[in-house]
Amino acid sequence: MLWLDRLASWRTLKSGVLMFWAAWFTVVVLTNVFDVLKAIGAVPAGWTFASGNWGLMVKVTGVHGTPAAVVALLFLGVIAWEALASLLFWRAWAAGGRGGVAAFTVGLALWAAFTLADEIFLAYTLGPVHVRLFALQLLSVLALRLLPE
Repeated sequence: MLWLDRLASWRTLKSGVLMFWAAWFTVVVLTNVFDVLKAIGAVPAGWTFASGNWGLMVKVTGVHGTPAAVVALLFLGVIAWEALASLLFWRAWAAGGRGGVAAFTVGLALWAAFTLADEIFLAYTLGPVHVRLFALQLLSVLALRLLPE
């Protein structure tokens, strides 16, 4: 059972947490990019691998009459932020955990910014989602920090 002992180590668990967040942010980036491509007509309207976040942002920011160009810049900024998080999580995973603080800092800052945006745009139904993601990432940080090697 030596292989099982190695597989079921704290180090493997920590690596898995980093890989989960790397993969999760990668999927989020891809679905948001395809949402942009769908919105500009670069992929068919029936394309299903898209987040729907563009339409959601248009609706949410519409409460203050935010111009479409500003919403587009915000959405592209979010995608860049998520891509940076994805890159940093993959880098931390490949480096055996080194760089994890930077990855989690970028991810946690994203959820904090979303939570503030929920308040600014009165998007109270979205708030709990962003707070849960913030809490889950913070729990992941604590697990990586407190679990033994």
